Amino acid sequence: MNIAVVDDEEAIREQISGFIKKRNPDFNISGFATGEGLLAAGKDFDIIFLDIQMDKKQIGKAVFVMLAFYNLHCLSFLIANSIYMKITGVIMKSLDAMQESYMQQVYQCLSVGMAVSVLFYTALYVAMAVIFHSLIKGEAVMAWQDIILLSILNFVGSMIANVVNGLLIVRINTDAFVLFDEKPDLLWKIPMIAVFIFAGEAALIYFWQKYRVLLAERQKHFVEEQQVKAMKKRLEEAENFYGSIRKVRHEMKNHMANIKGLAGAGEYGEIEDYVRRMDETMQELEYKYVTGNAVTDVIINDKCRRAEKVGIRFDADFRYGGEIPVFDLGIILNNLLDNAIEACEKLESGKGFIRLMLKRKKQFLLLEVENCFDGTVPVQTDGGLALPTTKQSTLPGIITEHGIGLENVRDVAERYFGGVNIKVKGDVFHVTVMLQQGEVGEGK
Repeated sequence: MNIAVVDDEEAIREQISGFIKKRNPDFNISGFATGEGLLAAGKDFDIIFLDIQMDKKQIGKAVFVMLAFYNLHCLSFLIANSIYMKITGVIMKSLDAMQESYMQQVYQCLSVGMAVSVLFYTALYVAMAVIFHSLIKGEAVMAWQDIILLSILNFVGSMIANVVNGLLIVRINTDAFVLFDEKPDLLWKIPMIAVFIFAGEAALIYFWQKYRVLLAERQKHFVEEQQVKAMKKRLEEAENFYGSIRKVRHEMKNHMANIKGLAGAGEYGEIEDYVRRMDETMQELEYKYVTGNAVTDVIINDKCRRAEKVGIRFDADFRYGGEIPVFDLGIILNNLLDNAIEACEKLESGKGFIRLMLKRKKQFLLLEVENCFDGTVPVQTDGGLALPTTKQSTLPGIITEHGIGLENVRDVAERYFGGVNIKVKGDVFHVTVMLQQGEVGEGK
């Protein structure tokens, strides 16, 4: 018998394999760290031990879905049961107990009532499925305060349903209390209450989802505002940089005259000190990478200094040709390089590296950023990569994520009929942004 054990922890794989092998030495056991490895093996297995883990962030949503399902199930029963009792009660009153076909008519009555109640039950379950599908499909994480707020009607509805079910038929000594016989008006009041609670729960879920969408848009708008401010700051830095260069060039004649004067006076020590101070001034204006544009010069060299300051190796092969507006290109560079630096900062000093490349293939620009990281990459529900960070936003209740930055990069790429491709190989993270150059992109 062929058995596969799939778990990301080697110790657990060995423990399970040893347990099985000890009792069944003839079994052929294979271990895999991931499901992808199992599929790549291309073998048929009789039994597969699969470790399925739930994202801890989604536990709250799972709890709420179970509570909501139980509540809506109870409410659906109340509605369908009331409809069944009403239909069968009306039909039964029209029957003549003295007829020979009375029992047959009773069965037909019960069948009609059951069919109608099943129809209503099915319609309510379809409504439940639609509600839960939109809730489960969404990627929004439910906070526990959201769960408590949204579950108030769940508790109320399920408690009412259980109380009503307990009072439908109550045995009192030798007699029986039938709720709908004693209180026939409850036949329409109870299902109306259930419908209102059902609709209220659906409305709460709908408005919560809309609120999350608005919150995400607000967060994205906030991030975009910060990026615009950052780009304006980069433009000012570029202007100041070239202004400083023009100033140094203008003062160079004065510096040379001063040096000649000191040399003529034999003040060689003063000359050495003067040249040293000039060299320090020139180093402040020196850029390691010259890209052909003031803004990209400032961005890349600023990120380079920031990376090297914390022991991250930084290498860039980037030459700006003016194909894409520098403002949009700056947004891409800022986001990708900030993400790369933050990922490398989690590693030991000296182990991090970042490579930046700009390539041209026909009418396309390929901007690539490669960096090492700690190897932990959460996966979103749609299979995409989510990049969390610990940075907090100034907006209450919002956490700024790299995912927002990557969304902005995707937005820029799509404006130029391009896209973003992310690859992970071991502990190396590789992002490629494709942009289509030319009049189409510039006009967007």
